[in-house]
Parts: sequence; structure tokens; C-alpha cells
Amino acid sequence: MWRLAKESVRMKRYGNLFDQFLSFTNLFSAYRKARKGTARKRSTLAFSFHLERELFELQKALHAGTYKPSPYHYFKIYDPKERTISIAEFQDRVVHHALINILEPIYERCFIFDSYATRKNKGTHKALERAQHMMRHNYWFFKTDVDKYFDSIEHDVLLKLLERKVKDHRLMQLAEKIIRLGGLGVGLPIGNLTSQFFANVYLNGFDHFVKHQLKAQNYIRYMDDFVLFSQDRHYLKDCRSSIEDYLKRELGLRLKSNATFLNHAENGLTFLGRRVFPGTIRLARPNWQRMRKRMEAQFDAFNKQKIDEEVFLQSMNSYWAILEPFKGLRHQFLTDKQQ
Repeated sequence: MWRLAKESVRMKRYGNLFDQFLSFTNLFSAYRKARKGTARKRSTLAFSFHLERELFELQKALHAGTYKPSPYHYFKIYDPKERTISIAEFQDRVVHHALINILEPIYERCFIFDSYATRKNKGTHKALERAQHMMRHNYWFFKTDVDKYFDSIEHDVLLKLLERKVKDHRLMQLAEKIIRLGGLGVGLPIGNLTSQFFANVYLNGFDHFVKHQLKAQNYIRYMDDFVLFSQDRHYLKDCRSSIEDYLKRELGLRLKSNATFLNHAENGLTFLGRRVFPGTIRLARPNWQRMRKRMEAQFDAFNKQKIDEEVFLQSMNSYWAILEPFKGLRHQFLTDKQQ
């Protein structure tokens, strides 16, 4: 039977949230967030053309409980393995942002410091820097991730976890509509803001278990990738069995066997597409090769006028941000393009 971690039981619950969620100020803020990067898309333009009317109609449907999210649109990417990405309609993305506007401040109070995915002032670069800092002070590390994480999230378990913080019935009904749309009792669609947020919530109790029950002083998580560092190899071996038991018993999850390692710092840690060593961080070769191929494809599409300058610059700036710590690779790529 599913059991709650003691840390979750003691959490404060929050009510009277639906009116905050439903306010025009919150819905307008959510609209502005949802349109970022999609301002020229047809669905965004159609919603924006009658913005005030659209927001009031959405507000009315949410208040009456008649709002129903539309089915997702799906497409596949290969990065490098095949993934199915789910895209919500623009109106639904507004609702997603409005919901997270309310839930995020609540959960930021209980998320551990060293959880870095999809959180303000966190992110990949800070996660890597923190992992390197932990590595410098510990000889051993245990690295793993969850097998088919998003596909394995159980809806009923997730809703019970949300109820431990949220006691607003109407807001929970809305959250359940969004969660249930992701599958038949299990699975969250990859590509949605709500999925990323709920995935963090799902492992929050696990984070506290690792920190407070296993007494892990050096632990870091980025979504379903996590690492424990220690000077004691036997301690990490014991942690592995405890972690596997907790994930299976409490959350219905299992570790990915071919991505689970106990190793020492001098061999380097592969984490978030990088190779982390005590003295340096490198971009993992397969990741650099894929990134370079995509950047070359964007240059080719721009030169052939298949994409406009705005789309090209948005795409390249995202790659440039990733490569910020690796100026040598940036210089190499630009030099090759000029030849």
C-alpha cells in the first residue's frame, strides 16, 4: 500500500487559492508567459486578436467548472533516442501557466535547495557547478536516473501528494483534469509546463527522504537524474538499496540499470550532457556532435531562406547559452563556418 513520507505529512496545507488563480491579473500574467517564443504562431495570434474577450470567456468557463482541456498534438524527436512531445492548445497553455503561478510559490518553500530542474535561479549550469563542488570534497559518487520517468508517474499518487499541500477543492479538480489527460492512470506528457512542475513535486518527498532519512549531505537532483557524493563507498552502496526500495514502494518507480553507476571522482561524472571532473567541466562528445549538427542545419535553413532571422537568432542564442562555458567550442564552430 502506498505510504506517505513523514516529511510530507508535516507539510502545511494551503486553501482559498482558486480566487487567486481565477483573477484577471493572474490570467493575463499567464497569457504573457504562454506567448513567449510563440508570438507569431497562428493560435497565439488568434487568441491575442480578441485578448480581453478570450480571457474573460476562459475565466467564465473556469469559474463554472465547464473548462475542458483540448487533446494534445503530438510529434516525435530523436535526441538521440525517440521521444514523443505533447503540445497543448494555446488556451490550455495559458491555464497551465496560471496554475503554476499559484502552486510554484507554495512548493518553493518545501523543495530542497539542490533540486535544479525548471526552477527560478537554478538550471543546468548551476547544477553542474554544484555537482563539481560536491565532487571536489568527496572521492566517490553514486549516479543514476529513473527508468521512463514521465511515463511511470502514477496519477493517483501524484494527486495525493498535491493534496498534502493544496486543500482547495476547485483547484485540485482543475489539476486533476490536466493530469488525467496525460494517460490512463499513469504518465505525464513530455513538453508541458505542468508536467515538468508535477514531476518535481512527485520526487520532492524522495528528496527529503534522501536528505533526512539517509542523511545524505551531498545530494543533487535535476528532474529524474540524481547523484549522491560521499567519502564512504559502502555508505553509497547501502543508499542504493534504500533508494530502490523507496522509489518502488512509495512512487512505483525503478532505476535505469544501464545508467546507474558507483564510481570515483578521478574517472569523471557524466551529468546533464557534460563530463564533470574536480578541476574542469567538458561537453560530452555525443552531445557536442548533436548540437553542432543542429546548428549547421539552422545555418543552412537560414541561408536558404527557409526560416527568418528572428527564428534563426532565437535558436542560435539558445545554443550559445549552452556553450557559454565552452568558448573554445564556440570559436571552433564559428571559424569552421567562416571557411
